Amino acid sequence: MSSERPLRVAIVHTADQGGGAEASTYLLHQALRDLGHDSHMYVGAKRSDDPHVHELVRQRPFPGVLRAVKWIEGRTGWQYLYQPWFRKLDRQIGDVDVVHFHSLWYGRQGFADVAALPRLTRKYPSLMTLRDWWMFTGHCAHPAVDCERWKHGCGKCPDLNLAPAINVDGTRFNFRRKHRAIQQSNLRVTTVSRWLASEVQLSPIFAGKKIHAVHNGIDEQIFQPQDRKQARQSLGLPNDAFIVLIAGQSVEGTAGLKKGAGEYVIEALHASGVSPYLLAVGKSSQRILSLWGGSGTAIPFQSDPAELARYYCAADVVVAASLWETFGRVPAEAQMCGIPVAAFATGGIPEIVQHEQTGLIVERLNSAALGQAIRQLHDAPVHRNGMGQRAAEYAREHFSNRAIAQTYIQHYRDEIAHRTGRQGQYN
Repeated sequence: MSSERPLRVAIVHTADQGGGAEASTYLLHQALRDLGHDSHMYVGAKRSDDPHVHELVRQRPFPGVLRAVKWIEGRTGWQYLYQPWFRKLDRQIGDVDVVHFHSLWYGRQGFADVAALPRLTRKYPSLMTLRDWWMFTGHCAHPAVDCERWKHGCGKCPDLNLAPAINVDGTRFNFRRKHRAIQQSNLRVTTVSRWLASEVQLSPIFAGKKIHAVHNGIDEQIFQPQDRKQARQSLGLPNDAFIVLIAGQSVEGTAGLKKGAGEYVIEALHASGVSPYLLAVGKSSQRILSLWGGSGTAIPFQSDPAELARYYCAADVVVAASLWETFGRVPAEAQMCGIPVAAFATGGIPEIVQHEQTGLIVERLNSAALGQAIRQLHDAPVHRNGMGQRAAEYAREHFSNRAIAQTYIQHYRDEIAHRTGRQGQYN
């Protein structure tokens, strides 16, 4: 097989639109097609009108089978026990060069069946991109604070309500089922950050598997620097204010943490000693603005990335107080727009924000330190603007969607070469 021949790629994911994971996966699909490859997505829920995105064909099994399966799942806590359409995925995708699995969990109902992975990955050269913990825990996408049961086999779960929630503790069974499926599968594993790769390497489920880190791609055609004054004027924002933007920050505690990220931001703003204009974007924006009590604007969830980019470009600083973060999409998008970031050192964020070069990184959950970072950026506008310029350059070099797609293409070719006994670039 010529290494230059366009590839036929099947991307498997929960949906083509929704949150950050869906955006990243769909961007990869688009970039592959733009680069001349025949990419198709196969999803549990199709939300776009893209003709190259296909919802899994849900063929009905024998009457009552799915009802019986759901009854068993509800009384045992066993997740996604039987998804017949996923087991027949190869019938739908047909003859392709490589299958790229992304997130395989989807709420309580599910769409994928991990038991099908060994057969599918033996049939096709395969990659799996991990964006969270779900593939190596007994049920959750993000474990509770200080929970390390996923390193040993789960069971006696401290929080069954973490998404995707289960009613009964079936975590040990789920863990063993995933362990068996992954150990019997022939696939290449990537994660969205080096930090997440280090977590995966601690998991018995992926023991013996080589893990590669490939960051998410950002659409550089949309997220790029714009004139700040014009952006503010078009959005009706004050021209002379020091504007701090936060996006996607909840006020609800999660995974054992009593406070949400939004509350840490408010504490940091008060600790900073400055009085910024707060631009809060996302579902909790109105509540965050109420907690702030100062000047600002609440913007509902932005589904239009071009509009979100304008808001980034109107800000002086983007603050990210994420409590759990495997990559750091908001910091990456902000930097692509030339905006410096002040952030907690959570998960993959220190890989995204270069401390004292493109922004400032402080200890996770330390509101006072985050406040000091905001104050530092407020007091040094020339230095802040220089950080913004470096941020845009760094982000274009490291998170360009086209560059990330090229990296995946090399991984695809390497995996195909591996199946034929040849040497690849990444191995």
